[in-house]
Amino acid sequence: MIYTICSTFPFIVCLCWFVTFMWHFRRNDTAKRVLTIFLGTSSVLYLCHAFYFNGGLAHWADCLWALCSLSVYPLYYIYITHLTCRPLNIVRNMLCLLPATAVALAMFLFPGPESEIARKLLFAIQVLFVLYFGYRRLQAFDKEVANVYADTEGRDTMAVKKLLLAFVATSLLSAVANVVGKQNVAASEWLVGMLVIFGLLLHALSFIGYCRNFTTEQYNLDTEEGDETSIADQSHDSMLGRNIELLTANHYFLNKNLKITDLAREVGSCRTYVSQYINTTYGCSFSDYVNMRRIEFAKQLLQDEPNIKMSAVAEASGFSNDQAFYRNFKKFCGMTPSEWLEKEKNQILHTHPTE
Repeated sequence: MIYTICSTFPFIVCLCWFVTFMWHFRRNDTAKRVLTIFLGTSSVLYLCHAFYFNGGLAHWADCLWALCSLSVYPLYYIYITHLTCRPLNIVRNMLCLLPATAVALAMFLFPGPESEIARKLLFAIQVLFVLYFGYRRLQAFDKEVANVYADTEGRDTMAVKKLLLAFVATSLLSAVANVVGKQNVAASEWLVGMLVIFGLLLHALSFIGYCRNFTTEQYNLDTEEGDETSIADQSHDSMLGRNIELLTANHYFLNKNLKITDLAREVGSCRTYVSQYINTTYGCSFSDYVNMRRIEFAKQLLQDEPNIKMSAVAEASGFSNDQAFYRNFKKFCGMTPSEWLEKEKNQILHTHPTE
């Protein structure tokens, strides 16, 4: 019973999420539409897995499994591209599925060890390709996001990057188990256990994709607006620096949902130049620059009002939520706000002991 449940778990997860995404397909952005295709393909893949572990597969079904197995990573990469750049033509992107189709057709027409070797080789190439180029694309996009938005929560792809690494690691483990599993019952049971992990990862991927409302369309709109701003004399770095510092002194960074285009308009420059200036002068992204200033303000507020609630400090410091406040405080101070406040109190007592 448990064996059957575990072997069908990924199929149930993918099918449920596929139906959910299909229900909103017309309203979805292009990235979610690609994710819908990915989940549909994964549903067929893990249905074949379920039949394999509960009775075996016919030759045609084994070829269908190969086609789906060799299609999921290219589809995942297409999903990444639609998360990180201007939406592309989905039909044209599907051309990357041609190698998978060719290998699956070869397995159907010419069954034998050569076709199986070709399948394994193509799968290995796909995993390495998606891991390297997909991760680089996500990393570059997050860097761009940090130079456009002060608040990156819900806009960066940190969760997608972690899932990508988890998928690759699990794929490698399952590949080993798949090789051994055909001759060893214990290894076959281990492979079924790996399917449960895949099911959980697929659920996490689907949930994150479903909840993600920030699109590349919105990103492109925000960045294009910044480049249309009138540009001041860009040779006067000192004037730009004084303008930025003046806005900082006036607590301009406390504005919520602050974008670099807002700052560019205030200083009379363009988004690209202001971003380059902050990166070069302060050695950090726009997001880190703003949030460092916010944390400095929060620390001063905590010193002035030690009994103030942390949620009130987060609100007053310009953070969109408490989680962003705590994450950035620990990032720049190496400790939580409460720990920092306690440390400050102890230093004061040590410096001015009660007589």
